[in-house]
Amino acid sequence: MPFPFWAAALPSALWLGILAAPAALAQDIPAAATGTEQAAIIAEIEAFGTGDASADPAADLVKIADLRRRIAAHGGLPATELGLLESAEGAAHFYLRDFDAAAAAYGRAGPLLEAGGAPPDELAGFYNNRASILAAIGRYAEAEADHRRALAIRRGIEGERGEAVSSSLFGLGYVYYRQGRIEESLPFLREAAEQQLDFVRTGNPLPIVRMTSLASVLGRSGRTAEGLAAARKAEALAREYLGPDHPTFGIALNNLGNALIENRIFREAIPVLRESMAVRIATVGERASGTAITMRNLATALKASGQQADAEELNRRALEIYEGTGEVETPFALAYLYAELADFAARRGEWDRYFALSDKSLESADAALEQDSAEQAHIHLYRAEWLLRKGDLAAARAEAERWVPVMQSDLIAAHEDRIWAEMLLARLRQLTGEDAASVTTLADAAMDKLESKLADLAVSDGALVREAQRHREAAILYLALAADLADEERMVRSMQLANISELARGQQFAQPADGGGEDGALALRARLLDLARTTAELRARLEAAQLDESADRDALARQLTAADSAADAIEARLLREHPEFVARCRPQPLTLARLRARMQDGDLLLAPIEGEARTWVLAIDKDSLRWTTLDTAQLGKQVAALREAVDLPDPALASFPLGTAHALFRDLLPHGLGNARRVLVHGGERLASLPVALLTTRAHDGPLADAPWLVRTASVQVLSNLALFKPEQPVRAPQRSRRFVGVGGVELPAASADNAPRLAGLFRSGRPDRGVIVNLPALPAAAQELRGLAEAFPTEGRMLLIGPDAAEERFKGADLTRLDVLAFATHGMVAGEMTGLWEPALLLGTSDPSAGEDGLLGASEIARLTIDADWVILSACNTASGASDGAPSYSGLATAFAQSGARALLLSHWRVRDDAAAWLSVRTLEAVNGGESRAGALRQAQLALIGDSGMEGASHPAIWAPFVLIEN
Repeated sequence: MPFPFWAAALPSALWLGILAAPAALAQDIPAAATGTEQAAIIAEIEAFGTGDASADPAADLVKIADLRRRIAAHGGLPATELGLLESAEGAAHFYLRDFDAAAAAYGRAGPLLEAGGAPPDELAGFYNNRASILAAIGRYAEAEADHRRALAIRRGIEGERGEAVSSSLFGLGYVYYRQGRIEESLPFLREAAEQQLDFVRTGNPLPIVRMTSLASVLGRSGRTAEGLAAARKAEALAREYLGPDHPTFGIALNNLGNALIENRIFREAIPVLRESMAVRIATVGERASGTAITMRNLATALKASGQQADAEELNRRALEIYEGTGEVETPFALAYLYAELADFAARRGEWDRYFALSDKSLESADAALEQDSAEQAHIHLYRAEWLLRKGDLAAARAEAERWVPVMQSDLIAAHEDRIWAEMLLARLRQLTGEDAASVTTLADAAMDKLESKLADLAVSDGALVREAQRHREAAILYLALAADLADEERMVRSMQLANISELARGQQFAQPADGGGEDGALALRARLLDLARTTAELRARLEAAQLDESADRDALARQLTAADSAADAIEARLLREHPEFVARCRPQPLTLARLRARMQDGDLLLAPIEGEARTWVLAIDKDSLRWTTLDTAQLGKQVAALREAVDLPDPALASFPLGTAHALFRDLLPHGLGNARRVLVHGGERLASLPVALLTTRAHDGPLADAPWLVRTASVQVLSNLALFKPEQPVRAPQRSRRFVGVGGVELPAASADNAPRLAGLFRSGRPDRGVIVNLPALPAAAQELRGLAEAFPTEGRMLLIGPDAAEERFKGADLTRLDVLAFATHGMVAGEMTGLWEPALLLGTSDPSAGEDGLLGASEIARLTIDADWVILSACNTASGASDGAPSYSGLATAFAQSGARALLLSHWRVRDDAAAWLSVRTLEAVNGGESRAGALRQAQLALIGDSGMEGASHPAIWAPFVLIEN
């Protein structure tokens, strides 16, 4: 079950730019003119300007009260001094979080400062502070006016760029943000954060605070890639200018870790959050609420990566902190923590402990939350889900019947939690004997909403990535419901909805915000997403305006109508002018009849759908649909054993767990292959990391060269997107081959200092991990492999970019249209494999540090290219799937190349020995040019390699089985 991430809530003073104490006036007032006592009072007032207003605001209020009595006794003061005193009182109330009193004090200060002719910079500071107070109590129009007054004054002093100017820009952005006007806030927040970079200095937290705040807003707006880049920049600045002894460094690290979690880069998030926890313990203490926030984030990343015990311990420690301090960032934090700990107990079957913790969760939720709210319903429905798993159906249904209507009234129809809740209720009604018609009515309506959402071009890829787990859970509930009805059509629909949700996770890196010209598909989609964000904000503001007499509801309604119309027009253009892009970006389920119409005789579609506890496997051919279910934990152990055998094979390459390979085959296909000659694989998470070609179709304990590998019986092909699956077309005759481009043979940087500038250019984060690159194995056969592939093409159709010519800037300048084959022979890296690598990438290097490239061709960059290629060969390590639990089934590289136009891909699952990579890729291409299908050509090459006694260890799957063919 999903639980929320726990981003650091920045202290109000930091978010607003640290409220300044009233500054002392530049001139002194002589004692002779005011009297000795007045001079002493003035000196005390002006001392507030050099002090720390946040240090002891309660004591400051006592001093201010005493000053007022002394002023009354000695005949008053000049207006400017009285204004400064009121400002000091306002600051003290602010830091005591008495914002109404602070606003009143600043309201009294303004006329006094203006009447006394305070210097412009002091007036600007006053307006900035007063605006911060007004924003904190929701008086946004007044706050905006004050920020604009301060900005005008500061621009008159500093020009368009300046430290004070950036403060006012940030304040304006914050005022818009607080009103939910995120799209309006972002230009101000971006400009403020960018200007602040001019004023970075040791010990100054403001540039870091503003950059990490910008990152948070970008993430919440759905701009996850841009938000992650800003979070990285904030962390790098904090590391350089603040260091490990500053609490803001801990905040920056935590927020970077949270951004990585939102992008599902759990592997890299873990060390970042561990460091954040260490900094926070050292700077604010082990028992601080901020430390607990980081513990929760780290627990989330660890749990997603399969490290359950460590995650449970961190959640337990965070709970102890919250219970001890009483400080929680949300009213429902304790309820979720109890529920999370209960979840761990239930996974171990410790039901007494589960119910004890679950009872505490429900009690906390019911006490802390608004009655009949969605948050309260979440907690109760988590319990219903576990009661279902335990088999206590009556109690589970009672909870669902009570709380699903709350979800329906509190959440929009397309909300992922509402869809899941409705499916949970439908499944429980079915299991407790309700008639099929009413059950399917509720279930079909929920799935209609999910299907519509997954097809909606105006829903961001980041949103689908974040919601993918919930969507899959809902689809799997639908699958179980359909199976009990023996309803094949609904089973096929649910299988596709589950796998489309999973496919969305690979698209997170493949949707750039620019490129393609103003009428290109990518540019149109970017404009549609911007309009979608705008319309969402306008709807929320219009809804809020119903309770606000001062709001201009008619103007908001007109803006909403115009934005909706513009969005409808762009979506219509995309559907009309770019149908293939839409099919790639937002695939829709096929009916069983349409799916079978695209299959050939001898095809078998193997579709695994892995749930948290139970895995479904559908086997579909032209005439039948069969299914089986497996224990997901046991499946994971089998896959892990086989992956270990190929990732870390025995040195002699003579042994392999053949028993496990056959057991997994029997579990997946208990009825065998039948007449299948081509296995089409669609879906899977753990299974997606393993090519099924290395399973064995019968028991065998003899030499590996004689093993009954599945590949001996059938070819294997992965279908990542069924919407683009078409009947196989005849392979183009050799004489019609057009063009080949081969890229690779990259020279890796050596460990010497001479290569430092070139190495530094290889990483986006600014902190190159020298050891990772230096320790990558050389690929001596890469150039030979590319030249061998090129031999299959006429001389005039070949382009080879090898060694220095493979540099990223040269590759991007190459003509990649009308290609038969684009081949890479280099290192492929998955997100999180090294520090600073936030997306999967191919290592190309850069020949010119001034070229503006970093040497890594990332998935987002690939998606911006136009690659008109029949297929792409990635003879590169780790290009097929993610490297850890929680990674997408197929890497963002696969999706990125699909988005760029490639029609088929040959990818590797693990680090490939370069002589084997050369053998397989060259012979596969030769067979295709000889008239064989792609899947058949790969099978022929694999069988030939298994039987080649001249290549060391060739019969071991680590050598012959790494490649997978993905058709789009």
